[in-house]
Amino acid sequence: MLDLLRLFGQVVEEQSFTVVARKLGISQPAVSNQMRALEEKLGVKLLYRKGKGFALTPEGETVYRHAFHMLDEWSELMREIGGSERLMNGKIHIGASHIPGEYLLPNFLASFRKLYPEIQFKLSIGDSLEMAEKALAHEVDFAVVGAVFDTEKLTSEYWVKDELGFVVPSDHPLCTDQSVEINMLREFPMIIRENGSGHRRAFEEALTKRGLDLNDFNVALEVGSTEGVKNAVRSGLGYSFLSRHALESHAEQGLVWVNVQDFSIERGFYLLTRRNKSLTVIADECYRYLAAQKAEVGGQGK
Repeated sequence: MLDLLRLFGQVVEEQSFTVVARKLGISQPAVSNQMRALEEKLGVKLLYRKGKGFALTPEGETVYRHAFHMLDEWSELMREIGGSERLMNGKIHIGASHIPGEYLLPNFLASFRKLYPEIQFKLSIGDSLEMAEKALAHEVDFAVVGAVFDTEKLTSEYWVKDELGFVVPSDHPLCTDQSVEINMLREFPMIIRENGSGHRRAFEEALTKRGLDLNDFNVALEVGSTEGVKNAVRSGLGYSFLSRHALESHAEQGLVWVNVQDFSIERGFYLLTRRNKSLTVIADECYRYLAAQKAEVGGQGK
């Protein structure tokens, strides 16, 4: 019965039998049949056709409201009695911006899977705005991004701290300086991330605080990934500002971190979910696991 209620909740949230069927890897008729089975068990009509879609009957609205709370209570019950381990199988789809997706999450997901080896992951990586849109569209269970998205339908929880620093190739004229001034950088070519990335947003906000913007600099290249930026810097195309998390072994990579006087860029990474929408048991367990790892990656709440 709980499985039918869970499926009913997904159908209501997605407003599409076809979308639910695709996500679950089953046929659309199978979803329709299970919805009819739920109606027969309850003895009421839950949905009716409206235009090209459908709408909830008054009874359907009541069932949906109670189903939401019942599933949430069931997840909490199984968690308290340790029963969640028996339910921990299936797939978790996580969206992530480039730094957490490429440098932070893989290790944590590997550790989490050791606890629950039946779980499969799908990790989609893109800029922060793209991942927020995927979370909103129910295309991912939750996301880890480099910007805050607290809206009517999305909520962000601070996860860990990040710092962006001035990075040049080892043969750059400025790499021998212990410290440089921000205005010294104007004459040299710069490599930046694409619009929509939390990285780009944090950098532009830091420039604004100094009364500057990107038009004051010699932007030579705009890149859609952190690895692309690193390779471009390493090749001598220009300098950039990169995350410390992406530079664990920057010395051996031919990249040098140089201090810029009175110019620091700190930001956070955030766990992003849909507001007032319960995660599945496995996705919720993974979310809680990641939230508990703040200290391990040096993050402190604000």
